[in-house]
Formats: sequence, C-alpha cells, structure tokens
Amino acid sequence: MKKQFYYQATQCLCSSLSLESALKSYYDYVKQHLPIDGIFLNIYRPAHGDIQFLSHVNQSQAMALDKQVKLSSEMELVLQQNDRPVIRIINDINLDKVTGFVAPQVIPDIGSVILLRMVSSDTHLGVVGFYAKQPGVFKPLHADLIEPHKDTFSLITAFNLRGRNLLRANQALSQENDNLKRGLFAPDGVVGAEGGLKKVMVQVDAIAALNTSVLMQGETGCGKEVIANAIHAKSNSAGKPFIKVNCGAIPESLIDSELFGYEKGAFTGAERRKAGYFEQANGGTIFLDEIGELPLSAQVRLLRVLQNSSITRVGGYDSVQLNIRVIAATHRNLQAMVHEKTFREDLWYRLAVFPIEIPALRQRRSDIPALVQYFIEKLAAKFNLEQLPRVMPEQLALLNNYGWPGNVRELINVLERAIIQQPQGPLNFDLLQVQSAEEVVTQPGLTIVVDPSHASDKLVPLEVMISKYISHAMRITGGKLYGPGGAAELLDINPNTLKSKMKKLGLC
Repeated sequence: MKKQFYYQATQCLCSSLSLESALKSYYDYVKQHLPIDGIFLNIYRPAHGDIQFLSHVNQSQAMALDKQVKLSSEMELVLQQNDRPVIRIINDINLDKVTGFVAPQVIPDIGSVILLRMVSSDTHLGVVGFYAKQPGVFKPLHADLIEPHKDTFSLITAFNLRGRNLLRANQALSQENDNLKRGLFAPDGVVGAEGGLKKVMVQVDAIAALNTSVLMQGETGCGKEVIANAIHAKSNSAGKPFIKVNCGAIPESLIDSELFGYEKGAFTGAERRKAGYFEQANGGTIFLDEIGELPLSAQVRLLRVLQNSSITRVGGYDSVQLNIRVIAATHRNLQAMVHEKTFREDLWYRLAVFPIEIPALRQRRSDIPALVQYFIEKLAAKFNLEQLPRVMPEQLALLNNYGWPGNVRELINVLERAIIQQPQGPLNFDLLQVQSAEEVVTQPGLTIVVDPSHASDKLVPLEVMISKYISHAMRITGGKLYGPGGAAELLDINPNTLKSKMKKLGLC
C-alpha cells in the first residue's frame, strides 16, 4: 500500500514543470487517501525575516503565490532549531505559535495541518502544509504516508525557485531593454532633435558623411558631446572607434605621450609601446573636448598632426598615417583667444572648417519637458525605482522658467537631487525659486533683484557693457554726476573715478 502510494504520488509531483500543475495532480491523488482540503507550500527566508508562500492548491484552484509574512525574532528562533521534527501533526492550529500566526493569513479557515519540513544540509527551507478546515482530523498513519515525499518536494521547490529567479532576471533585462529603448526615443538619441536642436541636427546631417573637421561651440553642459556622438553615429565610420579626450584634464607634461603615444624606453617607466588617443581613434573619430585649454606648445604639435594626417610616437622615428575625423569643442571664445595670442590662428582655421553653435538650454526651453522625462527615466533605472516619480505642472513650470546657467548638466543634477530626496515623488524644485535670482542691497538700503537668467547668451565686451550702464545711470539722474542722488552715488563709485572712466569711454 505505502509503496504504491509513494510511487503514484511521486509520479504526480513530477508530472509537470509547473509547480501549480504538479501540486494539483498530487492533491487530486492524495485527497483519495487523506482527509485534506488543500496543500500549501512556503519557504523561510532568514535574510528577510519572513515566510514566503509559493503555492496553494485546493479543490477548486491551483495558484502561485508571492505572499510574505513577517516574523518576530522569537518565531525566527523557533524555525532555526535543527531538532524540530521532519513531520508534525497540528490538530488545533492555535496550539502552534508560528503556524497559528502564519497560515491563517493565506488560508483563513484552516483548522488543522500536517507540516512536512523541507530540509537541505541541515538547513530549514520551508514546509509543505496538508490542511483541513476542521480541527482534529489527522492521524499518525496520514503522516507516515506523506513523510517519504520530503525529498521530492525539496527538489521541485528548488527548481521552482530557480525558475522564478530566472523569470525575475528576464524581467529585469526586459526592463533594462525598455529603458535603453526609451533612452533612444529621440532621433539619433538626441532629445530635442525635432525641437530646439533642429537647426543643429540639420548641420549634423550635412557634415556627417564628409570627413571634415568640426568645431562645436557652446556653453559648458549644453550637450556638445551628445552632438559629437550623433555626428559619429551618422558618419561612414560609425562602426569604428570614437575616442573622447578632455584636453583640459591632461597635464601639460603628458600631452604628447597621451595624444600621440610613446615607444618602449622613451622615458623612465615606458616599459612597452603605447598607442596614444589619435592612434586609438584611427579609422574613426576623435573628439577633442575643451580644445581651448591646450597650451600653445601643444597646439603647434596638434596643427602638424592635422596638416600631415600622421603622428610620431614619443621616442620614435617612424610616422603613423591616420585616417581620422576630428571634432573639437569648447565653451571659450576661440576667436577672441586668437586676437589675444593665446590660441593659434592657423589651428583655428584648421579646426573651424565647419563650426556648429550649440544653443544653451534657456534658448530651447521647449525641450525641457522632454529632457525632464528622459532623465527621470534614466535616473529611475539607476536607482532601481519601481515607478517613475511624478512632476506636477507647477513644478515643471519652475524648471521651464529657471535660467539654467549650468545647462543640461545642471538639469540632470537638479533632477537627481530631487529624486534622492523624494524617490516616490512628486518631485519638488522649489529651491530653484531661491537660486534663480540674486538680491543686491544697495548703499541707501534698497533691495534690487538681479536675474541673470533673463540675459542673452550673446555677450559683449565688458567695456561696452560698462559704457551702456553708466549712460543708463546718467539718464536716470538727469545727467547729474556729483552730489546726493547723482550717478556716482548710485553706482557707489568716487565721482572723480567715474568722471575719468567716462572720459576713457568717450562719454564726455
């Protein structure tokens, strides 16, 4: 009888890869021999301090569960005792502290239960519960029939858990894939390609297929590297190397070896030949960010490389031919630097074959909502948030009205800070109201608000601005320079100094 029961019951447990289907088949057979109303299966998770229900089957249904029941520290001590019996009959559920607390949270009408422990290497994994709604229905012979199934239950539970972990991993990969797709929802991965950057993208399309040097100019943080990526992605060398170099981050003494590489023995510590950034980018694109930070001595050598399309490694004699697209970028006014003799004119002409001006974020405010959504999705993935935090309309208006002196880079920082402070949302940016304007208290005690965000990004020489401001002060005072209420007093400057400055600027 026992052998036949064991054989048939094991056949049922192994009848399907689905734990619920196997349990239903097992339940339908076992019910013919035991007075049970259902079976549940759970595992103990010491790391979480809880019991997680995996499956429940009864006469009407078989279902997978993901219900966690938190345990007290006292209950955990009970479960960690290795001398607990493999199988127990509890004919009154209220007599067992742990089972009486845990089981009714999934099966409210449970009255009695047989608990079959699943053990692996003396570690308590969990239990299979054979329950009845009525108390006092189980006998020792019922326990004897099902005790031999403990190893089979342990095995199919382990397989089920492994499958669930794989499913979660696949779901995580799917989520990551969705995040990557969302990251590329804009053409060429450029948010605003059809909006505030449309003119820039027209230029990108025009130059991408041509092996011509490009000079991108724009404020720090406005997205020059993103546009450089787009140019490379649209070029004929899209599958080739794209090497990014921050010229301002290389010490002057290392510029040659970093850009052009070196031969073994070229200097102390040069134990082997090393390819420089230009050689690494051969066949593809090199992006020279902050080109205006290069010292004049390095500019000479860079010009020679661009003219000859070749390099010579430090300590070497043989030249290396290059087939390379150069994209340079800077936030500095290179033309002004040329006039100041801090940037070589011939290098400027070599680089600025096709200049592209990247607008500041405040010049393309229509892109801010899309940028906010894009970076919230990226940050939510970074912080493993289950859902995207919301941005209320009034908070989005704050972002739209802010001046963004740090451009897109500042927007990312503001969003990240807001998500850290309120990961579930809604996100709050009230701090920007304080930062967007600066209050200046003048000598007479008046408070004047100065808001740089309303200024244009097209700057004029400082002397021109000073001249305009002094002229404005003279208009306000009706041409009065000296004495109370005069221009000198309003500008908090010595009258004689102001008079001298006006003469120098040709205002009098």
